[in-house]
Amino acid sequence: MMIFDKIKNTLLIDSQRLRNDLDSYFDLVGDAGEVFACLLGQYMSTSSVNPPFYASLQRLNEIELAADALRRGIETYVYEKTLIPDLRSDVLKMIEQLDTLINAQKALAISLEVEQPAIPERFAPDFIALQQSVQKCLEHVVLASRAFFRDTAAVRDHCHKVIFCESEADRLCTDLKRAVFSSDEELSWKLHMRYFIERIDMVANRAEDLADQLVIFALKRSM
Repeated sequence: MMIFDKIKNTLLIDSQRLRNDLDSYFDLVGDAGEVFACLLGQYMSTSSVNPPFYASLQRLNEIELAADALRRGIETYVYEKTLIPDLRSDVLKMIEQLDTLINAQKALAISLEVEQPAIPERFAPDFIALQQSVQKCLEHVVLASRAFFRDTAAVRDHCHKVIFCESEADRLCTDLKRAVFSSDEELSWKLHMRYFIERIDMVANRAEDLADQLVIFALKRSM
């Protein structure tokens, strides 16, 4: 039985509203990752903020606001209507952790705008490669979250891909930091670069944390 069917049986009213809101929320989490990837590429093109960067930043802000509104509605609905506390807790934890993925990317975008780190052109491809790996983590954790409500057997497969992509992101993160610190640049610049490199990689780490929990959530639902 799909989790949506189980949820429907444990709600006081039909779960179609919950289904629609969750689908919309998952869409926004995915959109946030894609917009941030565009924003980072736009910044790397000139190593400074520019009109396309600001357009992406505005879009990211709109996504965050829309996601926050949906999240509050989902949390209120699940808390008030779900009769099984364990199921309610799992869904709420999932939503809250997905929210941190959006927030982390929005915060990093703001840091780029405010601090405007000077990233030499030779390092730009490495930053982009790291972000691409992080983006894959986000895509798979969103797929795992959707699968939790539709096909719990598929959750583990998607989560395994999250873990694989996170390991690749960690490798790219380490390689990039090694390249930065072996350069002839000033130490202050190296530390500034490390901050942004680790903040990008942190999103993948959070996605992996959620993937680990989703596997457990799915196992509980399948029993």
